[in-house]
Parts: sequence; structure tokens; C-alpha cells
Amino acid sequence: MSFGDELRRERELRRISLREVAEATKVNIRYLEAMERNDFVHLPGGVFNRGFVRAYAQFIGIDPEAMVNAYLLEEQAQIGPPPEPAPATGGAVLRGTARAPARPMPAARPAPPRPARAQGPSLLHWGLLVLATGILAVVGYLVFDVLRDRPGPFPAGRSAAPVATHPDG
Repeated sequence: MSFGDELRRERELRRISLREVAEATKVNIRYLEAMERNDFVHLPGGVFNRGFVRAYAQFIGIDPEAMVNAYLLEEQAQIGPPPEPAPATGGAVLRGTARAPARPMPAARPAPPRPARAQGPSLLHWGLLVLATGILAVVGYLVFDVLRDRPGPFPAGRSAAPVATHPDG
């Protein structure tokens, strides 16, 4: 039984529609149909395919890793083994056609070190600090202004402390 046939059979045994799988896994229904047909040409490829297989299998309740392995085996059977690199000929003539001598590959240079990220507050943090300080200053001024115009706890014309009068006059 092929990979796609097994997926379809397991899904149908559980009476789950392909639309339910698509809605739950957020995988396009066309990709799910292609997987069930072993039509891997219509899949996006790479890690996406493995993720789709894993999500599908997990949703219908079968071993996701076993299905990913089955998918990889089926895919390998469809595309065949990877091509072997051509033997190095060093400028020799192949099948009657002249080849330019191969240029040596430049030595791989390590990537330059990335600058370390500066520690401490960023520009965003400073901006937020200035904004918060400004807001506090405005609120403080408004509170002071309101309290300044407000009458004190004593009636007008009387001071808080009694005024001592001198007996002489």
C-alpha cells in the first residue's frame, strides 16, 4: 500500500472528511488531495511537505513520524536516488567536446564577525522614558495649578496662626 493510500484509508476508517482535516490543520485541501494521490509535484516541497504530513497524521490519530518516514520513502521512490557528481576530469576532453580547464574554487572565507549588540537601553526605551517624564510633568503642573487657585482650609481674611497683639498697643 502506498503512502497516499494509507493516509486515505486511515482517514476514511475514522470517518473524517478531507475538508475537516484541511480546516483543523490549516493545510490547503489541494495539498491534502495531492498527498493522498502521491502527487508530490503539486506540493510546495521541503520542510513544508513534512510539516503537512505530520499535521495530517497527528489530526487523524496516527503516528506522525512514521508517516513522515513513509512519505520520504515514497518521495525517494518517485524521484530516484540523487544524481552522483560527475567525475573530475581536470580539463580532459569528454565525448568529443572540449572543456575549459576547471578553475579552482576559492577558499571559503569565514563570515566576518557580527558586531555585538549594544547592551543597555535602546532608542525606543529612551523615547518612552522622555515621553513618560513629559506626561508626568504636565500632570504635575495641572495638579499644582488647580490646587493653587483653591481656597485653603481657613476662611478668607484669617490666617492659620493667631496673631499675638502686644498690650502696649
